[in-house]
Amino acid sequence: MNHQKSIAVLPFVNMSKDQDNEYFCDGVTEEIINALSNIKSLKVIARTSSFVFKGKAIDVRQVGKELNVSTILEGSVRTVKNSVRISAQLIDTKDGTHYWSKNFDRKLDDIFSLQDEISLLIADKIRENFGHLDVSDSLVTHHGISSEAYNDYLKAKSLISLFNKEDILKGIAILKNLIEDYPNFALAHVYIHYAYNILASGGLMPVKEAFEIGEIYLNTAHKLRIDLPEIHHSLGWDALNKKWDFKAAAWHLKKATELKPAYSDAHQKLFITLILEGNLKGANKHINKAYALDPLSDLSNYFMGYNAYIRKDHTATEVYFKRCFEINDKFIVGYGIYALALALQNKPADIIQLAHGIPNIEGANTEQLLMMSLAHALQRDAPKMEEDLKELKKLLQTSSRQRVRFFLIYIYTVLEQYHDALDLIEEGVLNKEPLMTLLKVDPLLKPLHRFERFKAQLQIIFSLSNQCQTHLETVEKQLLSTEQIAEYKKAILSLMKEEACFLNPSLSLRSLASMIGMHPNHLSWLLNTSFNKNFNDFINSYRLDYFKDIALNPKFKHITILGLAYDSGFNSKSVFNAFFKKMEGITPSKWVQLQSK
Repeated sequence: MNHQKSIAVLPFVNMSKDQDNEYFCDGVTEEIINALSNIKSLKVIARTSSFVFKGKAIDVRQVGKELNVSTILEGSVRTVKNSVRISAQLIDTKDGTHYWSKNFDRKLDDIFSLQDEISLLIADKIRENFGHLDVSDSLVTHHGISSEAYNDYLKAKSLISLFNKEDILKGIAILKNLIEDYPNFALAHVYIHYAYNILASGGLMPVKEAFEIGEIYLNTAHKLRIDLPEIHHSLGWDALNKKWDFKAAAWHLKKATELKPAYSDAHQKLFITLILEGNLKGANKHINKAYALDPLSDLSNYFMGYNAYIRKDHTATEVYFKRCFEINDKFIVGYGIYALALALQNKPADIIQLAHGIPNIEGANTEQLLMMSLAHALQRDAPKMEEDLKELKKLLQTSSRQRVRFFLIYIYTVLEQYHDALDLIEEGVLNKEPLMTLLKVDPLLKPLHRFERFKAQLQIIFSLSNQCQTHLETVEKQLLSTEQIAEYKKAILSLMKEEACFLNPSLSLRSLASMIGMHPNHLSWLLNTSFNKNFNDFINSYRLDYFKDIALNPKFKHITILGLAYDSGFNSKSVFNAFFKKMEGITPSKWVQLQSK
């Protein structure tokens, strides 16, 4: 069943003749997604999953099922010189009903204000239909950059998210050029740091070098802005990978999810922080949250696969890793981890087949050698293992040394050469390599846990561990006092009964709040808690009662049912019919027939 307070923002269609405007359209879409993600209790599908549907003729009902959302936002963008027209429609995924649509004509230099305006209107319409949401007066951060620069930023992010060295370096180059023109654009600095962190944690670049470069950009970003969720996300990821400070990592990542509740990346990193410590329950909560927000991304499926591997759920492990590679077959760091999961099941032939399927990209040869060596170790193929180990020991002198050392630990463990594995861990701990944090919970390394030396190594890695679950649950706050609730309820009922303001088809949550001197957030909360209804159901119930009165009045017999509905304040035939059937269980025409007998 679809989550009621949920939305997927599909990529806005480029209606301009200039196809180079594509990144601008994507920027509009992404900024609206980011803005809505700041709203607590609203499930907002992440960009990665929403953009799967780009350029496709799709049925919104099918999208609703795949993403498990109740509403879809569709739109288009047309730019002409320095002007832009944005059209947007909010659609119910259950039956295709259009809740709201509007055109916006603005100047391009005010694009962030326009995105803020659209996002606030969308949030209003969702809470009017589905219940209370606490919405800030502004949702979009004004970055102080041009729309062209923002397009470059989006392109760089997209390249970095492909998780292979070649594309990551291309993304870094774009961001470095960008900050030459906009040195105060904090997000560009953040994502350069993030990119170097990926290179380090994935064993795609010497750890010390990657961390040193990345830290410069993170420190700059932190000085520029301390209130961005992306900053806390990177500070958390840095604390985990570089400092092995699980406490600080969890704190920053928790802060990121508080600032931006629908932040799938932060939930993913919080999952990793918790699962590596052994907090499987807390970790499971956050990876499922991340997956619900971004079910069609390679990274979400990779982490779901890793979670299943640690839990020894072999069926789920296969499902999620295969889905990850279907989405992105260049997800190079995922192949080796899936090979470990197959090794746990003693499936060397499957590992060999998986290795042969890696695309011809940078790092593929090393990854294939590691996986083949693991398979040969399972097969106890001594001649091949001798050749493999000779090649792998050569690679310990190259930039791939961290990843090679990590997999050699598993190969030696499979071969039951435990002291060789422990020697390699000693070197990894000495160099503070991020991959060493994966060792504690890995089921394939269970034989090492009986060695005091391994226990001592884990104590070093996890000396700054939380050793407790992270709780992010919050208690619903009562926004108004008992006296205020009584006063405002009286004012609302007076407006309904004495002034019949529900007859205004343009009545909105904000306009009603203005009439009684309330903040829209407070009115939304009051309707949900005191009347147990969302705004639309509350107003439409008065409209329905009014319709019933005039529909049975002989002097209105000459007016059609739809005409009477419009006279009652409804502004849409589909909304009227749907609400009537929801409340009465039959169509309006059938109801009128029965009442006339």
